[in-house]
Amino acid sequence: MKMTRHKRVFLFFFFIFCVGFLSSDRLFGKEPLKIRVAVFRGIPEVILAVAGPFEIVDARTQVSLYRGKDLSPAKVTVTPEGLKLKGMVFTTDAFTCLPKKQAAITVNNRHYRGDVSIFKDEGGSILIVNILDLESYIKGVLYHEISHRWPMDAIKAQAVAARTYAVYQKEAMKLKDYDLTADTSSQVYGGYESEKRKTNRAVNFTYGEILRYQGRVFPAYFHATCGGVTENASELWKIDIVPLKGERACSFCLESPHYYWKAPADLKTIQKKMGARYALGGVLKNISVAERNSTGRVRTLELKDEQGASLIISAKDFRAIQGSDVIRSTNFTILLDEGRATFVGKGWGHGVGLCQWGALGMSKKGYTYKQILEFYYPGSEIVKI
Repeated sequence: MKMTRHKRVFLFFFFIFCVGFLSSDRLFGKEPLKIRVAVFRGIPEVILAVAGPFEIVDARTQVSLYRGKDLSPAKVTVTPEGLKLKGMVFTTDAFTCLPKKQAAITVNNRHYRGDVSIFKDEGGSILIVNILDLESYIKGVLYHEISHRWPMDAIKAQAVAARTYAVYQKEAMKLKDYDLTADTSSQVYGGYESEKRKTNRAVNFTYGEILRYQGRVFPAYFHATCGGVTENASELWKIDIVPLKGERACSFCLESPHYYWKAPADLKTIQKKMGARYALGGVLKNISVAERNSTGRVRTLELKDEQGASLIISAKDFRAIQGSDVIRSTNFTILLDEGRATFVGKGWGHGVGLCQWGALGMSKKGYTYKQILEFYYPGSEIVKI
């Protein structure tokens, strides 16, 4: 069948478009941004496997130490000389396993993209760091941080926030052995096995997009439910910028199951959990709100023993000590009754930045992911890195 002139022109430009889109990094000599994620910390040993050719290099010097065609599950342990793998002792405190030809690598039976570095820490334990490109990292995060069943724009907003936070952490942690952890102290990351089709699409749709304020990347914090108003980041951390000022009235997270909550707690249990932080000599008899901030959240609490001696503690520290899954936010009141306290609160999380259930509510009302981000991070701009 003879091709018309219009078809030839269309196919030519379509080809040029595809080459430019798929290969722009290589055409311009750019390397994808790499993220280092601590997936296991403080463990005595680890099981490593590679389904294909691989190379092991010294993580400090990049000198090649070993090459193999594949690696069946093998134990890595610490020795006085360095690190031991399958009978081989490498005289280094850190090595990196580099899979070749896209060979699959697993750590403790979990599949990861990219490379894996194994460090011998000062205490003689093992630290495992997954090194992979930024976009693949975000794909391993989204499923854990937001429901893949939610509307696409809510997931896109989460993707941009998570990517921004990762880029910020990469700069902040550049002198350390890793940029982020794989748990709630950073962003929950589960590797390749945590990827879902819909969340991956959200990552691809927002490829390379991050938030900046006055030309600089900032930590785009997020949380589950703000409970009606977002928090000022300066209440928790040493950061004071417009996008994280908080105090955004939010009516979009009302359907969250965490909007209202109650947590009963025995005063004896509270005192026991306080441990060394409980500086009072007597038995805890009373706990009350000492001060609230402008968003209505508790800033400080006062604890009293049976002698009347008192102790002031920040609500942030108190929540961390008692358990953030117990005291779900610092927006609460306290009811006391015969040695028991009931915390009656609103929201789940620190309240700074993106409210995830609020993003769901906004997306259901037709807001785009860019509008969602503009609402929760006012004054910021979306740029492509």
